[in-house]
Amino acid sequence: MTAPHQGLWSKSALFHRMKPEQVGSIGSLLRLRQTGAGETVFREGDDCTGFFVVLEGAVQLRRSGQEGRETVLSVVRSGQSFAEAAVFSGGPFPATALALEPSLLAHFPKGSLLKMLKEDPDLCLGALESLASWHHRLTFQVQQLSQEDGTGRLRRWLGDQALESRDGIVRLRVPKKVLAAQLGMAPETLSRLLRNLRDRGEIHEEGREIRLR
Repeated sequence: MTAPHQGLWSKSALFHRMKPEQVGSIGSLLRLRQTGAGETVFREGDDCTGFFVVLEGAVQLRRSGQEGRETVLSVVRSGQSFAEAAVFSGGPFPATALALEPSLLAHFPKGSLLKMLKEDPDLCLGALESLASWHHRLTFQVQQLSQEDGTGRLRRWLGDQALESRDGIVRLRVPKKVLAAQLGMAPETLSRLLRNLRDRGEIHEEGREIRLR
C-alpha cells in the first residue's frame, strides 16, 4: 500500500536510495501535520520527536546566536527534509523550525523509526547509503559555493529557481533578509548585487518577481 505523498517524501535525504519495498515499510510510520503561517513546528532545545519532510509550503530553520540574535540556517521547501541529525544523535532539536506559509509536513516519529531500523539490517543499510549519498552531494555544493563570490552565488540561485519555475520567473517567497542569510551575505549586500544585475540588464525585477534576461 502506498503511503500519502510517497512520490514526494521518498526522494528526501534519508530515503532516496532505498528500495521500493523499504520505502513502503517506512511509509507506515508517516503522520501528516498541517501548520499555519508563522506556526512553530518545534523549538531549539525541545526533545526530538522525529524528523520531517515538507510536502507543501516552506519551513525556516534558525538558531540562537550571541546576544540573543537568531541566525537563519536554511529554508526547507517541498520534497526536502529536516531534523534527521537530531533523530540519530540522541540529542534535542538543534534549531527552531517555523512555518513561513501554510504547510503540510510528513512527520516520521523517532521511536518507531529507530525501532524499525534496528529490526531490519537491510533497511538500516539503505538509510545509511542514502545519507552518505546526500552528504557527498552537500559537500560538493559547499565546495562550489566556497569558490564563488556573492554575485556568483546569487546568479546560481536565480538560475536554479528559474529552472524550477514553470514559467521561468523567480518569485521571492521569503523576505530578502532570509534569502541573504541563505546565500551567506548581509541584506544590504544582496540588495546591492540585485541592483548591479538590474543595471547590467541581466534581470528585470518587478515587486517580488524576477525575470532573467
